[in-house]
Amino acid sequence: MLPAKLFAVFAIVFSACAGLGWLSSLPSVDTYVHDKYFVVEPVLVLLFCAVASVNFAVLYYAAARFFHARWNRTLSILHFSLFVCFGVSFAVVFAVSTRPGIGEALRWLVIPWFLGILSLVSCFVLFGINLAMVVVQILRARFASH
Repeated sequence: MLPAKLFAVFAIVFSACAGLGWLSSLPSVDTYVHDKYFVVEPVLVLLFCAVASVNFAVLYYAAARFFHARWNRTLSILHFSLFVCFGVSFAVVFAVSTRPGIGEALRWLVIPWFLGILSLVSCFVLFGINLAMVVVQILRARFASH
């Protein structure tokens, strides 16, 4: 139940940050990649993190409460930590990239951006491994011959 509580608190924090971001006029980040032009606002990233946190909180709670399955605590805490790393890394990217006159420091934004993407991917991989272990546990409990 601890991961569900952690992700629920994290969703509340991200929702509050998204609300504050919506009130202020934070500039968007314009990215040009392979003949495509992307405009990403910081509020959208915060809302993604809030929705993903709610999703993880519900999944952790539902498996523990309805299916009486035990999540691997170490993988769950590591999953939460990597998701926090993703959120903080992208907050740094948006905070630094939207400052006027930043110039030469923009090339250092590759480090928190790469760290954020790497932590998000590894966060999803860890959650998939943890979820597979829970599904095996549920199936063994349901179909085990006595």
